[in-house]
Amino acid sequence: MEHTNGDGEGHQVEYLETPIKSENDKKEYRVIKLSNGLTALLISDIHSKTCASQDQDDQDKEQSNRESIEDETEDEESSEENGENNEDEDEGDISDDYDEEDGSSVKRVKRDEKKAACGLCVGVGSFSDPSEVQGMAHFLEHMVFMGSEKYPQENDFDAFISKRGGFTNASTDCEHTTFYFDIQEKHLSSALDRFAQFFIKPLMKKDAITREREAVESEFQLALPCDENRKEQLFSSFAQTGHPANKFIWGNLITLRDNVHDDKLYEELHKFRERHYSAHRMKLAIQARLPLDTLEKYVITYFADVPNNGLPPDDFTAFKDGVSFDTPAFRKMYKVKPFKDVSQLELTWAMPSLLHLYKSKPHQYISWIIGHEGKGSLISYLRKKMWSLDIFSGSTESGFEHSSMYALLKITIILSYEGQQHLEEVLDAIFSFINLLKKEGPQKRIYDEIYQIEENNFRFADEEDPADYVEDLCESMHFYPSRDYITGNELYSEYNPEAIQKCLDYLVPETVNIMIFNEDFDCHELNKVEPWFQTKYTDIEISKEWIERWKSIEPLPDFHLPLENTFLTSDFSLIPLPVEVPKYPVKLYSNTLSEIWYRPDPKFRLPECYMNFHFVSPLGLQSPENAALMEMYCNVLKLLLIEELYPAIAAGFNYNISVSEKGITIKMNGFNEKLPLLLMAIAKYMVEYPTLVTKDLFEIVKVQQLKTYYNTFIKPGKLVRLWILKLSHYTHVDMHTALRGINFEEFQGFVKFFTNHLFIQCLVQGNLTQNAAIDTVHKCVKIINCGPLTSSMIPQMRVFQIPVGTSCCKLKNINKIDANSVITNYYQAGVESIELSVLIDLMIMIMEEPLFNRLRTQEQLGYDVSCVLREINGILGYSITVHTQADKYTTEHVDQRIEEFLKSFNKILEDFSEEELDDAKEALRKLKQCADIDLEEEVNRNWHEITHWQYMFDRLEREVLAIKDIKINELREWSTKHTLNGSNFRKLSVHVVGTDPKESAVKEASNTAEDNKKAQYFVLEYITNEQNKEIADHHIVDVEKYKKKLYIYPVSEGISSSLRKLYK
Repeated sequence: MEHTNGDGEGHQVEYLETPIKSENDKKEYRVIKLSNGLTALLISDIHSKTCASQDQDDQDKEQSNRESIEDETEDEESSEENGENNEDEDEGDISDDYDEEDGSSVKRVKRDEKKAACGLCVGVGSFSDPSEVQGMAHFLEHMVFMGSEKYPQENDFDAFISKRGGFTNASTDCEHTTFYFDIQEKHLSSALDRFAQFFIKPLMKKDAITREREAVESEFQLALPCDENRKEQLFSSFAQTGHPANKFIWGNLITLRDNVHDDKLYEELHKFRERHYSAHRMKLAIQARLPLDTLEKYVITYFADVPNNGLPPDDFTAFKDGVSFDTPAFRKMYKVKPFKDVSQLELTWAMPSLLHLYKSKPHQYISWIIGHEGKGSLISYLRKKMWSLDIFSGSTESGFEHSSMYALLKITIILSYEGQQHLEEVLDAIFSFINLLKKEGPQKRIYDEIYQIEENNFRFADEEDPADYVEDLCESMHFYPSRDYITGNELYSEYNPEAIQKCLDYLVPETVNIMIFNEDFDCHELNKVEPWFQTKYTDIEISKEWIERWKSIEPLPDFHLPLENTFLTSDFSLIPLPVEVPKYPVKLYSNTLSEIWYRPDPKFRLPECYMNFHFVSPLGLQSPENAALMEMYCNVLKLLLIEELYPAIAAGFNYNISVSEKGITIKMNGFNEKLPLLLMAIAKYMVEYPTLVTKDLFEIVKVQQLKTYYNTFIKPGKLVRLWILKLSHYTHVDMHTALRGINFEEFQGFVKFFTNHLFIQCLVQGNLTQNAAIDTVHKCVKIINCGPLTSSMIPQMRVFQIPVGTSCCKLKNINKIDANSVITNYYQAGVESIELSVLIDLMIMIMEEPLFNRLRTQEQLGYDVSCVLREINGILGYSITVHTQADKYTTEHVDQRIEEFLKSFNKILEDFSEEELDDAKEALRKLKQCADIDLEEEVNRNWHEITHWQYMFDRLEREVLAIKDIKINELREWSTKHTLNGSNFRKLSVHVVGTDPKESAVKEASNTAEDNKKAQYFVLEYITNEQNKEIADHHIVDVEKYKKKLYIYPVSEGISSSLRKLYK
């Protein structure tokens, strides 16, 4: 069909079949193919629930606004260039309302904004890297952001997006590279113009190449401590020689600087782009509250000029049909030393690609049964033996595990210490269970159950964030025909027992790859090193005797296939709504024992419900031992529950049990029909807990929790953070030390005592009537049968005020072979208020892009540079964080550069016009007026208010109103006052210092596994040197001593009115 765009040029557009969507999805879809071969999925969500308003008048207004939107976007460019301030045209978002409770007139703010989003996925990734410049695809992903012929400024796109409240990112996979962004809807047209230039004429200049490869190196250094990355790189070496998977996909200074001349790199980069970034290999998804015709016009206008070279993708045919990992190296057992303290066993089989079997998903059917955690399952048996804590089965569907050439099916078992000693029996059990699957064959009953679960979840799916949605869809477009773009990844639409049987036939002992990860492996035993990540390992032939036994091993009597699922929902009816639905949760009930907050869901109208419980207890704040016991309480409870409640998880329910600052939080959600069953089961187990827990279970969870603490504090970003400022807080190092000394009897005592005195906060939101909510919660509280808190037990969260000047705390990274350093500069402002909160928000919005441009793009201090508003128990401030490497820059240098930037930021504010401020204010206001994407977003916001005892459910609306009053002089004065030498400059600078690799090589030579075992107790190692005294007024080497001299803010978080009665 002929389509004429705005400049009168004719463009051929082919219309493809429209995708199948969920019956509850109100968005409209259209698929077009441009004459250059680019395929685009257009998503118009004018009528989606997210945008629906409760007020019919608002809907009518909304419709008339929508009808004129096409004309507005035409004028968008000119009004931006002329610097017009259109603040008044949004006054319709704010109206006067009468508040019956206090008789006052209050402003009511509509939250009905929604960001537009666009994603583009190119059909090329790291598998196509030239062998002489590995990491090229990833490097190109970085470089296209660095200015274009039409918009030559290096950070033009980032600056444009962030100033308008948007976000942008990109990722490189093995066969695909994805770029995406979101932005205020009115700026979509201009953003698309800039975005399209990535693929039309990016500059990729030599000086930018020289700088940006430093960012790739820094990103690689941050990836080094990740065991998943290390494992994948080692695994890639098992593929056939010359296989695309053999490559080093990250890229670093070795591949992008040392091994290649600068001129050659420049030439190869441009050559790679011209060869692979062709329109016919690009899929685009775009979503906005605009008509499909408008979106079509945008795509044609901006993307019709993306060049098409007509060349086919790289030919990987030689490695198809299951030969990719048909190598002796694959069919071995590997012992690998991980970076973290983990102990796991991983079995992997390789098979031909299964992408074409997306309708039947045979591998996912198999993984679903192997990974099942209910009665008769593999993990149920291993847990009863105390050999394992957890199981993961399947493939992540990432490009490395599931490509156009092969599919990997994995079984991962988290081993206990006992499991390590019984490795052979664990392996026997795995093959015994696989033989059960083969013996029983494909089961239509189970397939139908999976089909039904996925069908229900798809039919009543929550809406996705637009940026996430377009990112997923533009990737899916490469795998499925247009009618299946949305459903291809989600639904099981075809029972194919032959394909299931074929996959099962691949799961044989002769072709298995076995990897064992254990931090306790002796370095001397591990005689091989993977060259890129320096992972130590050794390989062993798998015993022929084991293989023969596994081939014929009988299924254990403990094993059977999953039983029929009692949690499957059949009633999807919606409750009738009351005539007046309150805008915010209302308190249905309260006494000194509990409070119940409730709100039905008038907006999304799905048969789902959220139930959140907060069991407030002072115990966790009393000592590091108690804090560790509180975590143990949650972790053991989860293991006690899992077998009974796994069918609920399989059926799409979610529940989470975790420690909060003031106690324990239990959250659950799912289809409302069976949700109360879930709650009653958890309450019953909490009461019967003391009789259910065994010493053996306590011991294996304790060991696992010690590992979790260790794996947390070896990350430099998690070691210290801002706990220094809290009156009561225990670090993971404190809790690690405390937990080592805790025995089973002490744990039993804690379990019994925990439910003696509690205050229970509850929020019920969704498809449940008010009466049902009260009855269900009361039944739960009755089962738990706790006593109330006394006034002395109420947790008081208090924070220290940083003295004027700089306080500096420097520590060594606990992992002595990690080069990564983290510097967080925290600038404390004062007690939280709406006005202060939006002022800092606005400042961060203005600061974000110039900070990133200066410290990351220009100075290349590190890959990760960020600034964020910080609220610590009712005290506000903001922080700037930079991740760098010890062999690159000292933490003092980075600290100094941050301060220099802040000085220059005051200059930016001096030059900032009222018009620029109005633009920033509008961007922030629009951000806060974004409608909730789903019920969960609303629930989380309300729950935060309840658990922090603030109950300001209209916080966002108040913030929107407060933004209007901020003046440029106020911002300038505040910033000056809170930067170096300012009258209220209160800075805490926390440095976690990595180890220079040159230093660590010497240390590591003598650091054997035996030495590690001696370090059962870890301590924070503070750094003191003369240099620190120059940069800090207060140098912290003893946190408690430092805090003794400080003023403590009064309790700033508020307190539940139900608990306030206890004070009287």
